Amino acid sequence: MKNNFKIALISTLFVGLVGCSHADDRQGPPRGERPDFASVDTDGNGYIDLEEFSVQKLPGGDHQTVFDSIDTDSDGQITEQEFNDHKPPRPPRD
Repeated sequence: MKNNFKIALISTLFVGLVGCSHADDRQGPPRGERPDFASVDTDGNGYIDLEEFSVQKLPGGDHQTVFDSIDTDSDGQITEQEFNDHKPPRPPRD
């Protein structure tokens, strides 16, 4: 009986450790955090275009709609100022 408990405990710990090691393999910022401007501006030209923006994972909404809401002067480019000024909508409370 004690051996079964030890095996179950060791198995549980092993599975937990394997799960934790895979959690670090995710790309991008942790869930709920937004990326910084430089990580989205992949070509480093000082603005984000729709192509660069489209590779980002969004919690909701389509890329074009969200891009347009951040691009306040509608010039097809998100400047660092527009990016930093944008306040994403808050998720609904339960």
